[in-house]
Amino acid sequence: MAMATRCRSTRALLSLSISLVLLFRAASLVPADVKTACADTPYPDYCATVLSAGPGSKPADAPVLAEIAVRAAAKTTAAAAALARAEEKGIKDGAWWCMDKCAADIEDAAARLGRKTVNLAQVRSFIARTESDLVVWNCDECRRDGASKKKDLLSKDGDLEKIMGVVSALVKRVGTTRGATPSPAQAPAPSSY
Repeated sequence: MAMATRCRSTRALLSLSISLVLLFRAASLVPADVKTACADTPYPDYCATVLSAGPGSKPADAPVLAEIAVRAAAKTTAAAAALARAEEKGIKDGAWWCMDKCAADIEDAAARLGRKTVNLAQVRSFIARTESDLVVWNCDECRRDGASKKKDLLSKDGDLEKIMGVVSALVKRVGTTRGATPSPAQAPAPSSY
């Protein structure tokens, strides 16, 4: 009986040790500069996932990480714009105008972020304008009844809202000239629709 208990305890300890090693190894796969860059964004885990998947993120300075985030945002906004336009076609009542406005804002972001060459000063200016215009990066306000409970790119706290919050924080951190790094700026809190 004592031998069986000791074997179970040994197996449990071995299992726990292996789990901890795997956890520490997984944590070390995200470079320290990515973790640091993402720490003060509104969605640090999402940010780390996006930046770690980007080419050139290991090791990278703040401008390179901001460019990776902008390129990821370009892909996300393009997909979200297509989804918003498809959803707009299905709206039968007078609320189509709301989804049209939401889709137009997202299409504008896709066009500005999807340029072949990333110009962080232009992106920073675009982000500042959208924040002063109180653009929200979700279309929940436009969805009626049960549709607002859908979880997709256009939802509150969906990937579109997350990537735009990350881009805002990272781009604000980078100076107007490549390599100049002012003190980190906090991104605005996610919208509260």
